[in-house]
Amino acid sequence: MPKMPDRKPITFEDVMAFHAHEQPIMLRIASGMSFANMNLAGIRFIECDLTGCDFSGAVLTDAQIVSCTLKGARFNGCNLKNSQIVSCDMDASEMRDTYVERAQIVAGNASNCNFSGSTFDQVSFAQPDLMDTDFSKASFYRAVVLASDVTGASFANAVLSNFMLTDADLRPVDITGTFIDIAVFADANLSGLDLSGQSWQHCTFHKGEFKGTNLNGANLSASVFAECDFEGASLRGVTANTTGFTKSKLDGVDLSGSQLTMANFAGAGLSGARFNSSQLFSAVFQEADCRAALFEQCDLRQVEFSHADLSGASLSASNFNLTKFHATKTEQTVMLGTSGSRIETDTDRAIAELYRPDKVALDGDGAGQGGTL
Repeated sequence: MPKMPDRKPITFEDVMAFHAHEQPIMLRIASGMSFANMNLAGIRFIECDLTGCDFSGAVLTDAQIVSCTLKGARFNGCNLKNSQIVSCDMDASEMRDTYVERAQIVAGNASNCNFSGSTFDQVSFAQPDLMDTDFSKASFYRAVVLASDVTGASFANAVLSNFMLTDADLRPVDITGTFIDIAVFADANLSGLDLSGQSWQHCTFHKGEFKGTNLNGANLSASVFAECDFEGASLRGVTANTTGFTKSKLDGVDLSGSQLTMANFAGAGLSGARFNSSQLFSAVFQEADCRAALFEQCDLRQVEFSHADLSGASLSASNFNLTKFHATKTEQTVMLGTSGSRIETDTDRAIAELYRPDKVALDGDGAGQGGTL
């Protein structure tokens, strides 16, 4: 591979001349220069040394900064609309209290940066290193952080709305006081964190890990936790109306005193879980493992327990109304002091549900299928 030419110094006047003639500035050293409050719209820096440069208050719309050194550079209050910062070393740079719209920060190093108080609207962080970067009190709207190392980063008191974060190990991240509404977390790990009282509404987690996580009093309404692991977690007093926990592992978890109207626990592991004194109106537990679970003094009106295993569970002093127990296992289930109507097993439907054409042939299905029904 041929060696890149050495970078050469450039004067401030030459930088402005290149920009005036819409020419890219390549392989130049402009470290320490101040471009504060200047109009640099559409400027292009390629393979330049911009260490310590001050772009505060500058107009950098449609700018392209590629493979440059930006250590300690300042972008506070500048206009970066539609700009691109690609494969740059931004270590310890500043972008505080800045409105950033439709910009891209791609690859490179953006660790130890101070982006506190900024607003990132439709901004993409695609694989930059964000270790120890400060996003405290920042706001993210329709923004994405893709496959970035966020170890030691702070999102304390930030707002994440219509936000996506992939490869998200959030255990070493400060999310104290973070407000989250409509977000997608892929391969998220929040094990052992204290998220008590926080808002995680309209979020989607797939195969997320919440082992030992404290979610007491959190607002999880309208979120989706699909195939997530809550081993050893605590969810006492959560608000999780219309929230999905399908096929998640919640065995032994305490959800007592929670608001779970229309929550979906279909196929979830809930053995030994505690729902005492919870609002569960129209919740779904279809095919859930609820062995030895506690549903005492709960609102179980219109709850769907079809095909669930309630063996050894206690539903004492709970209220029913059209509560479905179709094909539900209720061996040694305690229902002392319950009130209201129940829908028991529909035998014909249960038989039909067990029908397997590879074992039993209906009339007209042909011979050699194991018999006739």
